[in-house]
Amino acid sequence: MERYLIIGTAGHVDHGKTHLIQALTGISTDRLKEEKERGISIELGFAYLTLPDGRKAGIIDVPGHEKFVRQMLAGASGMDIVLLIIAADEGVMPQTQEHLDILNMLNVEKGIVVLSKIDLVDQEWLSMIEKDTREKLQDSFLRDAPYCKVSSVTGQGIPELLQTIMTVLQTTEGKRLDLPSRMPIDRVFTIRGFGTVVTGTLNTGTIQKGQEVCLEPGGKTMKIRNIQVHGEQVSEAYAGQRVAINIAGLAVSDIPKGASLVDPGYYNAGQILDVELSNLASEQRTIKQRQRIHFHLGTAETLGRVHLLAQEELAPGEKGFAQVILEEPVVAAKGDRFVIRYYSPVATIGGGVVLSLANAKQKRFREKVITEFRSKAEGGLTDQIKKELTIPLSSDEVRKKYALGQDEVQLALDRLKNDQTVVILAEDGLSLFWLKSTAEEWALKVNAEAMKYQKTYPLRGGIGREELKRILKTAVSHKRWQLILEWGADHQYFRLSSSLVQAVSEIGLPEDIRQKLDALQKIWEKAGLNPPGQETAVAECGVPAAKFPEYAEYLKTNNVWKQVGEFYIAASAIEKAKIILEKHLQENGQITVSEARDCWQTSRKFAVPLLEYFDSIHVTERNGDIRVKPGSAQNPG
Repeated sequence: MERYLIIGTAGHVDHGKTHLIQALTGISTDRLKEEKERGISIELGFAYLTLPDGRKAGIIDVPGHEKFVRQMLAGASGMDIVLLIIAADEGVMPQTQEHLDILNMLNVEKGIVVLSKIDLVDQEWLSMIEKDTREKLQDSFLRDAPYCKVSSVTGQGIPELLQTIMTVLQTTEGKRLDLPSRMPIDRVFTIRGFGTVVTGTLNTGTIQKGQEVCLEPGGKTMKIRNIQVHGEQVSEAYAGQRVAINIAGLAVSDIPKGASLVDPGYYNAGQILDVELSNLASEQRTIKQRQRIHFHLGTAETLGRVHLLAQEELAPGEKGFAQVILEEPVVAAKGDRFVIRYYSPVATIGGGVVLSLANAKQKRFREKVITEFRSKAEGGLTDQIKKELTIPLSSDEVRKKYALGQDEVQLALDRLKNDQTVVILAEDGLSLFWLKSTAEEWALKVNAEAMKYQKTYPLRGGIGREELKRILKTAVSHKRWQLILEWGADHQYFRLSSSLVQAVSEIGLPEDIRQKLDALQKIWEKAGLNPPGQETAVAECGVPAAKFPEYAEYLKTNNVWKQVGEFYIAASAIEKAKIILEKHLQENGQITVSEARDCWQTSRKFAVPLLEYFDSIHVTERNGDIRVKPGSAQNPG
């Protein structure tokens, strides 16, 4: 598939960026009246370039004035290659250096150095400026970049620049189409008859007309009505294209500055970011703990503070692990690049890479925390995924956590599977991946908890599945909880019985409880179909009144007693009653309550619930005031 790339400009104010874009494309990117009157760019400008091979590339023209670095940052975040424009009559200037620092922080790797306004200088001066520029860019990503000398007024050098752009683009890796879609919004406006339109650079993935997308921060979903790319209506747009999207269900006022349109479920917003932070080598001031900053990521800008984890300050050129505590949430994912600027006076001081979103502020100078951050920064994808598999997850759930491509996630999971690092559970045709060491550790905890519970409550036969889930604070769905319990039981870490979890080893009953159970069994068997009440158990067997239900449940579970209505009757007595009942029905065809009472030598108090019990197990069937064998009942009258 064709790659789509974004070309951006950078450079000092009035060095000819906008005029150069117009010379290349025929499009003026100055759209504000003030921009045209003052001759400088204030907001981002957008155009597209038709290359000699017929391909189109999007162009972002950024402001060069120091007052508008915020806008420059918003534009630079989507660039694939940059045209660093330096006026031949002035050379490298302060904003040239700041823009270069920003591009370094944002990890822009490809570019072309354009010496503009060459019609204003002679060849000797031009050679001197080129030499000076090469020296100043020696330590930057542009040290080996091609140089082009142009005049937007005369057109000199423009064809050569176009050819150079095409050559550089051919060796530039495009944005990834296999990732979930993400478009930081840089403009929002309304078109009468159409509604709200947002524009931005589609950084990853693809979008289609009619597709549902999510606005983050906020989590509001809406549908795409229409898509435009380079001024033309399209049904689909791809990463690397400048896109205008007409969305349904949102007013301009509903869309905060710096928001993004994303695939639902794949990108989150947060106010605490775990980061690796760098102080600019060219900056002579330190970044101090709790330093107040302007934070820039994508098109978002917000205020925040730096929370250094292993230092009191970062010296120029120094790196360190930190958290950025923001005043407003921003959309962020692992690997995102950001820039920070001093709160006052505003100047770029550093930047870095996002390691993850965080839920809480970390304590400082903790070796465990530093080790975890180092692992996030240095570990490969497989190592990162391992950290997420403390609960069973599908490949799609892992993908959502990292906003990654399906193939690379599956490859990492297959590697873990082949290394026998994970166990696999099956859920509705999906494979769930669970870190084996965690699964085994968890299973041992379950067994220990079941054993502890059974020793505390020996008559209960085990701990309830849901109660165990609550005790272990296991944050999974009910269905997934049953799956992991079944895995543990299948691998003989513990036992399952109906709704209970039992320790893998049989736990005998304490002797005093065993004696009470034996006494209860003897008394109830002797009583037959005229069972005693709870008072007898308390008085004659020494069973505490509050514990009687547990004793009764134990005897019932072990088929020593049967519950008949509100009474407990010995199972052996029930079996004898059944034999007597079946014999009477065989001889007489039916039985009444009074006949049953007499046959069983009991009272009506017990005869009625006994007959209802036998109805429930299909030994008898009620027909008016009599019982008959099942299937032989006739309508009375």
